[in-house]
Parts: sequence; C-alpha cells; structure tokens
Amino acid sequence: MAKKELKTEVKRLRLTKLEAEQLEKYLNDHDLNFSEMVNTLISQKIKSEFPTVSIEPIEIVSEQKKKPQPIKQPPKADPALLFQIGRIGNNLNQLAKSLNILRQDTNSVPNFSFLECFHVLSQMQKDLHHWLGELPKIERSPEAVNRARERALKKRET
Repeated sequence: MAKKELKTEVKRLRLTKLEAEQLEKYLNDHDLNFSEMVNTLISQKIKSEFPTVSIEPIEIVSEQKKKPQPIKQPPKADPALLFQIGRIGNNLNQLAKSLNILRQDTNSVPNFSFLECFHVLSQMQKDLHHWLGELPKIERSPEAVNRARERALKKRET
C-alpha cells in the first residue's frame, strides 16, 4: 500500500463576516470540515480543466456526504471533427480580428468588403452544419437586443 503524503502546505483565505458565517453554517449542515470541502473543490476544478491528467475517475463527496460518485470522463471525439472545428474557429478568430481593426481604423472601411465578410461567415456556417448537423436557432427577444445595443453604445461613448 502506498504511503499517504502528508499535507503540510497552508494557505489563507480572507472572508467577510457574513461569508464566514454562511460557510460555517454550510459546513455544519453538511457535516464537513473546511479542509475536506476546499480540497474536494480544488480537485474538482483541476480535473474539470485538465481531464486527461488522470484516466482513473476521482471520487467526489456529495452534498449529503453519501456514497462518493466518480466523475465521468469526457467522451472521446473524432480527431477529424476536432480538426475541422479548429479550422473553423481559426477562421472566425481571424475574421473577428479584422473587424476589430476596422472598428478602430475608420480610414480602412472603404477598402473593406462587407459582402466578402458575409460570404466567409456563410461558408463557415455551412462547414459547421456539414460537420455538426443542423444547429439550433438562437433567437433574442427585442428587449435583449435593445439592452445589448444600449450597452454597446455606452461602451462606444467611453
């Protein structure tokens, strides 16, 4: 049996009085101690961002401190699909960069072809449909559109 490594490093956490009270109540309600909870949260966060580090599932203590449940590994993806989506993402990033440059340099607008930009976006959409199938349509309410427009105008003024 492997020797368990001692936890010798200490980190400090600053909380408001209210946050400390809420944390204490949570820990008491769930019969946990602070170190267990923080170690579990850190482990979950690291494993979620770096799922390929460990092939074996880790165990999480549920809120009720019931039986630990393993974290599911992300599904395997077709490398060709990932490559194509990466290409589309790269094109989209290049397009966004160009549009940002245009927004900052108003002198270059006459040289810019909005029709060509629309064509590139349409082609990217076709590529995505080819590789991912039909995507759900995303609609925004008129109120949401107006709020976004107002935020953009305020941001532009500053």
